[in-house]
Amino acid sequence: MSVSHFMRQVLVNPLSGYYMKGDVFGTQGDFITSPEISQMFGELLGIWFLIQWQNIGKPSRVQLVELGPGRGTLMMDMLRAASRFKEFKKAISGVHLVEASPGLRKLQRQTLCDIPISEEQIGGGSREGITSAQRPDGLQISWHDVFDDLPGECSLIVAHEFFDALPIYKFEKTTEGWRELVVDLEEEESSPYHLRFVLAPGPTQASRAFAEHPAYDHFQPGDRIEISPDSFRVAHEMAKHMNKHGGSALIVDYGKDHIQGDTLRGIHKHKFTHVLTQPGNVDLSADVDFEYLKQATEELVDCHGSVTQAHLLHSLGIGARLDMLLAKASAARREGLISSYHRLVDPKEMGNVYRVMAMTPLGSPTPVAFDKQSPPSSQESTPSSSKL
Repeated sequence: MSVSHFMRQVLVNPLSGYYMKGDVFGTQGDFITSPEISQMFGELLGIWFLIQWQNIGKPSRVQLVELGPGRGTLMMDMLRAASRFKEFKKAISGVHLVEASPGLRKLQRQTLCDIPISEEQIGGGSREGITSAQRPDGLQISWHDVFDDLPGECSLIVAHEFFDALPIYKFEKTTEGWRELVVDLEEEESSPYHLRFVLAPGPTQASRAFAEHPAYDHFQPGDRIEISPDSFRVAHEMAKHMNKHGGSALIVDYGKDHIQGDTLRGIHKHKFTHVLTQPGNVDLSADVDFEYLKQATEELVDCHGSVTQAHLLHSLGIGARLDMLLAKASAARREGLISSYHRLVDPKEMGNVYRVMAMTPLGSPTPVAFDKQSPPSSQESTPSSSKL
């Protein structure tokens, strides 16, 4: 089978998919994300969207949208920041979460609406079991299976560590042209994985459709590329929605402006593992190609970046926010705040590994943090200390 089909089955199969089982985040899960490290991350993203709402003319109605909202921590922190600005808070018509996992929907409802769940409930239930809930402050939270289900309204959209989990195809250049890397059964009983990657013996429908493009003509035999049509489609739908209804979007993920080689990885218990290990019990992700996402939005919106996460957070004043929190914190809490700050912005941690791209309406002002490109890191960044 294609790598794309393999990823889709092991991650979001309704019966056995990795993300369908419930809470996989945090120190007790397989990886930890920026919102779980510090409240500063979500609060500052909330401020970014506040400024963008002002930049696009302060529409009287705007919906907040998150793709792949995890536990709901990021949206919770964004809403807390937004609540301090009455005019902005009044304009928020609702919160819309694009989430396929029924277990994660329950966690998100617990976080955002303070509706408790028991531990045994996290992994069960049908996808349609939770479609809406109301927060104590009266704000309505709605869940959707796919982006296309969103209401047609001005939207402020955040996608944090969403695109890295979308399925990819893998291809290798050979002397006879591009060949697809596919997942096959391992015939040797001694193999620890029972599955293997092999080159398709000839052109496949995917290699003809995606790899045989003039943009890849300069590659040499032995070179490999990864292409995510699902990422292209979602980015295009986001841009089309914004072009029609207005709004802004922020994409935060690990990746680069151009991707080449093998980046698909498995993560289990905060360690890298073989991609074919324990299908359905291991997280799979691949670096995001931000230039590829930009191509999907051409003539629909203005794209900005990518810039590093460190550049974005510093531009939004993370240093000042840290000082405010430290002033009110106990000695023990201060150490944790400083540690989380460094993890978010240090080039050796998440600071340069994670990059950020913005979408804004055509001709609108350049958003905060994107007026200048962040300088390249003096050290090569790898995901080794980021998502883990």
